Amino acid sequence: MKRITTILAVLGLLALTSCDFFLQKPDTTGTVDRDAVFGTKKNAEAALMSCYANALIHGLPGGMGIAHGTLGAISGEINRGYNWHGTYVVAQQGLSVNGADGSDAGADHYGNNWRFIRQCFIVKENIDLVADMDQAEKDKIKAEVTALIAYRYMGMFYRYGGVPIVTKSFEATDDLTAGRAPLEEVLQYILTLCEEAYAGLPAQWDAANTGRMTQGAVLAIKARALMFAARPLFNTGTPYLDNGELNNLICFGNSDTERWKDAIDANEAVLSWAASNGVRLINTGGGIGTPNANAFEDYATATSTPANSEIILAYKRDSDDMYSNYISYYHNCSPFWTYNRYDTDDSGVLSNHVKLYYKNDGTEMSWPAIGDATPRNGADWIANIASIEPRALADIKFGGHDAKNNEGNTSWSNLGWNRGGYDATTKAADAFPNSVGGTGQACGERTKFYYKAGSRTWFEFPLFRLAETYLNLAEAYNEYGNSTKALENLNMVHNRAGLPSIKETDQAKLREIIQREKAIEFFCENHRYFDVKHWKRSDIGSGICGGSMRGFTFNIKDDATWPYAAENIDLYWEAELYQAFWSPAMFLEPFPQSEVNKGTTTQNPGY
Repeated sequence: MKRITTILAVLGLLALTSCDFFLQKPDTTGTVDRDAVFGTKKNAEAALMSCYANALIHGLPGGMGIAHGTLGAISGEINRGYNWHGTYVVAQQGLSVNGADGSDAGADHYGNNWRFIRQCFIVKENIDLVADMDQAEKDKIKAEVTALIAYRYMGMFYRYGGVPIVTKSFEATDDLTAGRAPLEEVLQYILTLCEEAYAGLPAQWDAANTGRMTQGAVLAIKARALMFAARPLFNTGTPYLDNGELNNLICFGNSDTERWKDAIDANEAVLSWAASNGVRLINTGGGIGTPNANAFEDYATATSTPANSEIILAYKRDSDDMYSNYISYYHNCSPFWTYNRYDTDDSGVLSNHVKLYYKNDGTEMSWPAIGDATPRNGADWIANIASIEPRALADIKFGGHDAKNNEGNTSWSNLGWNRGGYDATTKAADAFPNSVGGTGQACGERTKFYYKAGSRTWFEFPLFRLAETYLNLAEAYNEYGNSTKALENLNMVHNRAGLPSIKETDQAKLREIIQREKAIEFFCENHRYFDVKHWKRSDIGSGICGGSMRGFTFNIKDDATWPYAAENIDLYWEAELYQAFWSPAMFLEPFPQSEVNKGTTTQNPGY
């Protein structure tokens, strides 16, 4: 089986692509030349798989942005981590032009974008040299790496705004002084790359090649780019901070409702492709407008089961090696990575996020809040977890409870994790309203992506799920003034979650509901960090990317023994863990100061 994850050797290709940054002279000292890399089909396919491994890791642990932790730790989903984590530094000090913990600036690694785009261009420009590969295979590979370049450009588009446009692999003799292109030109380049890739890719691959770029994946790249183009951060004549004559690098210079129509058309195209190619929203227990009776299993399957029918594209690195598979290492907090390892010990789920979930009947949950006169008793905690919607139970192992997505496996049980309450104290004298103690697990641990995982530590990170397409359409139709179509698409996901249909038609109120749905559905899938910035949420500095980050503190009964089950919780309340930093400059990522110092790249405003 030709899995993306099994062919990761680059066979010397990285020796040809090891320039420190895009605008620096490429390193030409490698000992393996292009004739060796493209001398055989086997070597060329290995080079292609390396392009997949490097291009698609954008924003994920191991991609050498913020090397420790995940983007959820700087967008109100999970705790910031330990003080050597990049997420901790961003939470405390904001984004930096000098980077932290593996990044060269912000929460990204700007230089890696150009390394890996160049790697893709080298494959594209040299694949015709392979003697034992037919032309049809070569043409598909050209389309695949073009799609990978489009994926990286899409990611840079919503991170940085305008960036340089590169159309080839640069050599030492080339002019390397290209500056940033206007936002509109970058968008059009992404769309051009998508059009080229789409024409050369299959609608679907056979089972032996699962995980490779398809026409559907390219349509999803296009659709996501157009969603960000339509959102308020870019779709405006007034940028978030004035950039003078360079405002066209950070906004389009006008507000055009028709950008939402472009986004609608692009996402509808994804749905049409999906309908013809066996890709579907997993809902085995409900119809249109009917809450799904199998909501837990279906949502958990969609986010956890490799190559399930809802996945359009995933990052496939199926390895249990904790020293190379950092994606799993920083998402799996279970005993299989050892429950007490310090890298995940301080990254529990915040009550900022937990309070977004609905009750399992679609009504609002009732939680303690900072400022309450008295704490809640343990029975209230048990009742709340028993009545919370199914997605929460697939996403989180709550304090004192087993991980529901692996019931029956003692290593995923409360006993196996050796944890009961989170930030728990054992003496009544330490109770409310004292601040949170302990290491900061907050409300519970992340268990998303591990439904029926058993002892498996790896998972295939979903880059595009069909649920995104439906919620994109809900958002775009609402902004375009069509609440009927907005609700139709919103309720496809909301009903699948086991919840009754949303009926709100007021545009502003429906906008908030759709944004909440996205926050819940895509918990820890790297959506929240970018969505809230491009929506220009007015509360972004008040409990999302900045402001009060909170968790629940539990007082354990005096006669309880370790580990603490839910029944041992005497009292619980909400307390502040820390105050996170926010500045309007952070709507977009900074460029590395080392790159700006070269005089060809202009910095985003505010840094």
